[in-house]
Amino acid sequence: MPSIFLPAKRLRRALFGCAALVLAAHASAAEVLQIGDQSGLVQALLQAAGQARPDSDRWHPFSAGPALLEALNSGAIDVGVVGNAPPVFAQAGGSAVRIIGVAEGAQNNNALLLPAGSSVQRVADLKGRRIAVAKGSSGHYLVLAALHEAGLEPRDVELAYVSPVDAQNAFASGHVDAWAVWYPYVGQAVAQGARVLVDGSPWPESGLSFAVASQQALADPQRSVQLAELLGRLARAQDWATAHPAEWAVALAAATHLPLALVQDMLAHQHLRYVPIDAGIIALQQHLADAFAAARLIPRPVQVQTLFDADFNGALPAPH
Repeated sequence: MPSIFLPAKRLRRALFGCAALVLAAHASAAEVLQIGDQSGLVQALLQAAGQARPDSDRWHPFSAGPALLEALNSGAIDVGVVGNAPPVFAQAGGSAVRIIGVAEGAQNNNALLLPAGSSVQRVADLKGRRIAVAKGSSGHYLVLAALHEAGLEPRDVELAYVSPVDAQNAFASGHVDAWAVWYPYVGQAVAQGARVLVDGSPWPESGLSFAVASQQALADPQRSVQLAELLGRLARAQDWATAHPAEWAVALAAATHLPLALVQDMLAHQHLRYVPIDAGIIALQQHLADAFAAARLIPRPVQVQTLFDADFNGALPAPH
């Protein structure tokens, strides 16, 4: 007699098409989705776009992607959005996570900052100087890429691995010569007189961000439906933000406490959108992973395609 049970991945595909109906029918019984967020940006986006679900989303704040992925690996949260680099370190460390969604177009989200009055004019001038960065972060990749472009090796500078909050203090007090970080920290520093030496614009892979889920959550059919529904909401919210930059700028400025003019300038250089996981996306991420392996910052090279779960592509809204 044939089995009536579907394999988990086939079950996910079958459920995605009726995710909204399932959630509506079982809203009272559904478990709350535990979502990691950095600086409250994803929550602010969903709220501004009318895609928030206060009854089913529970938010957990993190200052950087590596800590968020550690929480995913431990099962403390179900899903979160991180930059390009943290998944490489998570994969190299054997973390039980998978990338289920991809957004592209945020190359200028990361920047290498200089304090006011710095004599540095180009990346090559940083030779022998101290750069603050969160290890395994998207800012870390920007440092590697910028140094390589300038003909320098990581050993040619002193990398101070500190959290964004600690780096913010060290940068403001003059204890480091440069700081590689992302928004909203970039905007906060610029508002206080910092100067952007270089951002991630020359490197397409630096513009990627990922929705990452725990394998524990993915193994639960109901939770997989919730994850697919969240990914659809994230994509619709980002489409709304792109179509309504003025409204989104006001909401983002309120969430980050940044001057509205700075937020407007940041958004003017971004063209964020959620896209399907495909060979091109995987190739960009592989290039990034290879850079970390070449710098011996991960214990072994990794094949990033094993970290991607393209089954969730169907949760994205149809292109306009």
